[in-house]
Amino acid sequence: MSVVRRFAPGLIVIVVAASISGAIFMLKPEPESTALKILPRTIRSVVAETSDIQLYVETQGTVATKQVIDLTPQVAGEIIYVSESFVAGGRFEKDEIILKIEPRDFELAVTIAEARVAESRQRVMQEDAEADLAKSEWEELGTGEASDLTLRKPQREGALAALKSAQASLLQAELDLQRTVIRAPFSGLLTEKTVDLGQFLNRGAKLGKFYSTEILELRLPLTNRDIAQFDLSGLLTGNKQYNVRLTGTFSNKQSTWRARLVRSEGVIDVNSRILYVVAELRGDELYSIEDRTPITIGQFVSAEIEGRALKDVVVLPRESLRQGNQVLVVDPDNKLRTKMVDVLETNSQYIVVASGVENGDIVNLSQLGISVDGLLVETTNLPNIMAGSASRNNASLIGENDND
Repeated sequence: MSVVRRFAPGLIVIVVAASISGAIFMLKPEPESTALKILPRTIRSVVAETSDIQLYVETQGTVATKQVIDLTPQVAGEIIYVSESFVAGGRFEKDEIILKIEPRDFELAVTIAEARVAESRQRVMQEDAEADLAKSEWEELGTGEASDLTLRKPQREGALAALKSAQASLLQAELDLQRTVIRAPFSGLLTEKTVDLGQFLNRGAKLGKFYSTEILELRLPLTNRDIAQFDLSGLLTGNKQYNVRLTGTFSNKQSTWRARLVRSEGVIDVNSRILYVVAELRGDELYSIEDRTPITIGQFVSAEIEGRALKDVVVLPRESLRQGNQVLVVDPDNKLRTKMVDVLETNSQYIVVASGVENGDIVNLSQLGISVDGLLVETTNLPNIMAGSASRNNASLIGENDND
């Protein structure tokens, strides 16, 4: 009994405390229940629109002339005249006189050749007369068939041969006399001169270097991917031409020229895997579209070559493409879904999609995580920022803010 009395007060306290705690727990108010709300993520996006586009390939090159020759004389002699334009940088029109060589020796050669022609012609006339006389005498005195020697046919043939030789010598002398005047073979630019007035020239001596300004060319490199935008067989045969737009800066002013892609060099470089094609300028193409600024030999320019025309394709900004040729499309529930696309062309600004995206699809542009399928998103309308791009497309963008 003494033990029970000792612990009884403690047990009473414990029982009372437990009863009070149970009553408080049972009588506490129920918490209000709230539904879980998922907030959408704002993304940048583009509305896909099918359109017909013209592809362009961007490359660059240096302007060069189609013809470069060393001016050389075809006769020897002393230079007695040089044009005022016969300096480095001098320009000449076709057939304009560049310099003259002393002609008197050649004039004498023409006179001698003319005399030989006259002498040979007289001999032919004499042989004709003697042949007629021989024929008449044989008809009066001879019997049977007269031989060719009797009728002087070999003598006449020899006289005719001598006449032809003399005439050929005269033509050669006249040609050499004409060659004492050296003319520009085509309209061009003299970039180097190696002789001057009073100097004696030998046949074939170098007078200077002459560049044509009538036709200019550019060697433009194309990668294997660039080549896919053209009719390669047409380029290789030269039967297919493409328009080229050239842009360059000269005198701190940017100018634009039109050119034509006329041929391929036909061989792919084994080291760089580059195929060079050639663009050509002539006539009015040598002058800029804006103010007729002439394009200059040696000038470095950017080139935009007209490639294939594509129909019913979708042009999207480059940032819409994810790894593995995938894009993210917003479904009717405003959730992102991954789609595989067939990419025909891509560069740093845009991609051209043949299939995988339908007209009117909203395509994501924002940088998101790897696992984003099913992500709830919202978009905001934006102006068409793809208008006027290099792809010549009409795709429009929507969505500006990105809560990455």
